[in-house]
Amino acid sequence: MKGIVITSHGPMAQGILETSKLFFGEQPQMKACCLSAEDNPDDFVDTLKDAVKEVDTGDGVIVFCDMLFGSPCNCMARIVAEDIESDKLQVITGVNLAMILQILSVREAADCEVEELLKSGTDGIADLKAILKANM
Repeated sequence: MKGIVITSHGPMAQGILETSKLFFGEQPQMKACCLSAEDNPDDFVDTLKDAVKEVDTGDGVIVFCDMLFGSPCNCMARIVAEDIESDKLQVITGVNLAMILQILSVREAADCEVEELLKSGTDGIADLKAILKANM
């Protein structure tokens, strides 16, 4: 089973992790890493490395970052660059709750393809008012 790390600026990653427990309960091999304004990015790289090691039992890890080219993502880029050819570590940016719920729903049965995660993350982005108007 793939490990999961969620990382963000501020407590968003912890919030997503806690919210996912409402749907799936406590999950093994899952961790949140939250970057605060006081954190040193070099130290945060070490925090992320430790988190990846902690949740990896041999099947690899998917790291979800809050935004492309934000500090948590840039810290992960440094880690990925150390072993760019490895298929054991994947990083997806723009994390949202739908992505996390998708991977939790399938990670024990089979590997979740990155494309599926991206699709589940974008499918829920909509203009609700436009949808309601179209269906009236």
